[in-house]
Amino acid sequence: MKQLIDSSDIADDVAALRERMSEDGYLYFPRLLPSDYVTGIRADIAAVLHDSRWLASGTEPHELRASDRAVEEGKSTFFGMYSAVQATQSFHELSEREELRGLAQRLLGEEVFCHPMHIARITAPTPRATPTPAHQDYRLIQGAVDTLTMWIPLADCPSDAGGLEVLAGSHKLGVLGVSRAEGPGGVTAQVTGSGVDDWRSTHFGQGDVLMFTSLTVHGARPNLSDRLRLSADIRWQARSEPAAFIDGYEPFRPHFHPDVPDWPTLARGWTSTTSIEIPEGLTYVRKFDSMSEHVPTPPSRFR
Repeated sequence: MKQLIDSSDIADDVAALRERMSEDGYLYFPRLLPSDYVTGIRADIAAVLHDSRWLASGTEPHELRASDRAVEEGKSTFFGMYSAVQATQSFHELSEREELRGLAQRLLGEEVFCHPMHIARITAPTPRATPTPAHQDYRLIQGAVDTLTMWIPLADCPSDAGGLEVLAGSHKLGVLGVSRAEGPGGVTAQVTGSGVDDWRSTHFGQGDVLMFTSLTVHGARPNLSDRLRLSADIRWQARSEPAAFIDGYEPFRPHFHPDVPDWPTLARGWTSTTSIEIPEGLTYVRKFDSMSEHVPTPPSRFR
């Protein structure tokens, strides 16, 4: 598999960033976030994992050695641990880092906001956890087609721990058909026969940032180590563009709500809730069925 292209040298060049995103559908920035800052978040999550007995007995929390209690996300025994992770203030405050906001703003060219539904991925070793199948985010999140996802490893992620892979150039295919699949998200994009096969990944380090469009096909590789793989997904969009919601549900609830409590419960005792606040004046559109056979591709800055 080919290596991701390092975009650190163009991080402040708006035209070059937009050109590369338009060509490849992703941008990769090794060690964009300070290691000591990310170590603090990792330690907070590791403490939750230790208390939830997801870490092997007799090991140090920072090693992230998985116990037999570690399961795939969404299983019934997952939510107690995950609710405690979602109640961790330092995790959500990733969205307040200027390195991340600045990147999103330079790419989108206007004021942005971060979706409050910040996703923590605590990936158990395979086969206890099925890797996330290759998919496009657009069918799942909808709303603004130029919503940008940032995938951030919260601990070093060598090749045996898997990590994320992206299909470079796949955003140019538009909204692809999908079929049901095992693993988080439950759907896979139909890319066979598309003529696009430039899969890319790397040996990820703690604090790297991999950024991609909502039309870029991506998925997780198997975790073949004995450790839990920790990462964060956070998403940015232009404030002027609509976000999506489902009838009967308020937008931007916590990840896995209602299996995970709502914000008033999760944020009890926090010193600040800025990281999960929703800007005023947003517009919204209703979500369509994510399994719809034919979904038009909206105009995008990056195609």
